[in-house]
Amino acid sequence: MLNRVSRRPAFVLGIVLLGLVSGCAGEDLSRSNYQRTTVTAEAGSGQGEVPSGPITDPAFGLSALRSVDPCALLSGDVIGDLGTVSDEPYESEWGSCRVDVQDAGGKTIEVGVDLGGSPMGSDPTGAIEGLPFLENKLDDTTCYSTAIYSQQPPLGVTVQTGYEGGNPCDVGYTTLQQVVRALRAEPAKYDVPAGSLLEADPCASADEGVLAQVLGGSPSRMAMGLHACDLSFGTDPTISVRFRAGYPPDTSDGGTEVDLGGGVKAIQEPGSTDTAECSVEWVHLPGEDDANELATVDYYDYNDGASKDDACARALEVAKSVAPKLPKA
Repeated sequence: MLNRVSRRPAFVLGIVLLGLVSGCAGEDLSRSNYQRTTVTAEAGSGQGEVPSGPITDPAFGLSALRSVDPCALLSGDVIGDLGTVSDEPYESEWGSCRVDVQDAGGKTIEVGVDLGGSPMGSDPTGAIEGLPFLENKLDDTTCYSTAIYSQQPPLGVTVQTGYEGGNPCDVGYTTLQQVVRALRAEPAKYDVPAGSLLEADPCASADEGVLAQVLGGSPSRMAMGLHACDLSFGTDPTISVRFRAGYPPDTSDGGTEVDLGGGVKAIQEPGSTDTAECSVEWVHLPGEDDANELATVDYYDYNDGASKDDACARALEVAKSVAPKLPKA
C-alpha cells in the first residue's frame, strides 16, 4: 500500500490558518542558527505585488497535486540548508508531511508541508514564485507560509515552521520557495495501486440525480482540500464526501452495518449530539492497520425540525450512489 500515515501526533496545518492574520516582523537572519545563504524578501511581504487574474499553472491543479508524495518534498534538496534531518519525514494524512531538522546550533526546526490547506482568514500580501503569498505568525516560534493556487475554493500549499532559534517566518518563506519550485519540476509521486482513491475526485463521485432528490436541487460542489468535497447551496443541509486512509470503521461507537449494494458493507453512525448529523463510512481498498482506504459520506442539517433519522437515510442514499462510481481495483 502507498500510505505511510503515522500514529504520532500530526503537525497541524491548513485549517489553523483561519483567523490568524498577524504578520511577521522581519528578523535579521544573522541572529538565527540555521545556515540559509539568502533571503529574497522581507518576511511577510512576499516578492512584489499580489498576482492578479486566474491561476492556470497545471502543476497546481487538484488532479496534479493529489498524487504528489509530500514527504518527498521535504528532501535534502528542499531542506538541506536548514540543518541535519533528525528523523525520517512522516505523513499525518494524504498530502501532508512533517520532518524535524537540527540547525547548526542544535535547535530543532519543525517543518510541515500541506498541499491542500485552506488559507482563508486574510488577504495575500505579496507573491512567491509567481503565486499569491499569505503569511500568518501564530507566535514567536510558529509561522504559516502559504502559496495560494486557488481563489475559489481558497486553497494553497502551506509550509508550517516551528523554530526557537530564529524567525520561523524566514525559514517558512525560503522553504516554501523550494517546495513550489519542486512542485513545478516533476515532483515524486505516490506508487498508486489499482483502484486507489488517492487520485479520485470526491466532487465528481456523487450522482447528480440522487443529490437533487436529497438536497432539493443541483448543489454547488466545493473542494475542501485535495480529498474532500462539500455539496450544498451554501446553507444547510450539506453533503460531504471524503477520501482518506485509516482504520476500518466498526460499530463500537454505536454505529450499525448497512448495505451499499454490490457486496459493499458500510458503517452508518448518527452524530453524538441532538443535531441532524449522520456518517456512512466504508473500506474501499483494504490495507494494513491504518492504511485502509476509506470513503465517507456525511450529512449535516442544523435547521430547526431536522432529524437524525432523516440525516441517516439521506447519507445512506448518497453513499449508495457514490460506492459504485469509485475506482475499481
